[in-house]
Amino acid sequence: MIEASEAQRRLAGLVDQFADLLEAAPLEAPVPSCPEWTVERLARHLGGVHSWVTGLILGSDDGLLTRPARGSDPVTLRAWYRGSAALLLRVLVETDPAAVVTTFDDQPGPAAFWFRRQVHETAVHTWDLGTALGQDLGYDEDLALDGIDEVVTVFFPRQVRLGRIPPLGTGSRVVPDGPAQSWVLAGDGTTSAASAATELSGPADALLLALWGRVGLDDPRLNVRGDREAAASVLTAGIVP
Repeated sequence: MIEASEAQRRLAGLVDQFADLLEAAPLEAPVPSCPEWTVERLARHLGGVHSWVTGLILGSDDGLLTRPARGSDPVTLRAWYRGSAALLLRVLVETDPAAVVTTFDDQPGPAAFWFRRQVHETAVHTWDLGTALGQDLGYDEDLALDGIDEVVTVFFPRQVRLGRIPPLGTGSRVVPDGPAQSWVLAGDGTTSAASAATELSGPADALLLALWGRVGLDDPRLNVRGDREAAASVLTAGIVP
């Protein structure tokens, strides 16, 4: 898992990148990777997540910036995003990663959970914002590998645990190019690798984007070994919220 200090460094760069892209993006522009979303909605979502997490870490919403109303002028929205991101970064710097805070589903856990989660939240939405500007921003390989692990070990089991999806009857092994590592999406998230009936491989960034529904199996970087329909059913089962 990405270390807290590295997460802080990466997050600082990502929020700056998102904010800079936001300055150049028309707020009414569609976001191709997030159907029915506009740039405004994307910015409001990410800034809102930053504020939500800041409140969970602090144990209070006091002092958080109020989200602008829908349709606010671009200057106000962009300033609010930068302010929300800056506050999150400041709180993370001041927080011991081992401190116990509220994490998903009101469960206590180490603050390091949010250091990691906010890096991946911001990374994928920065990529999304790039698509609105017609840019492929790429994706850091190490970050993508850690993001795959987060999907498989955090989000997918949570989706099953919360009853949002049933356990997967057909499993798929996820195999990134290069590193000698792989993950299996099967059952309730704890099923053994033997349950995988198909294998999805390719560059780590393409695999991560596929798991988050940003690219499909028609992406030329992805390879399927075994039942292609089974692999597609895994990716569309709702393994992420």
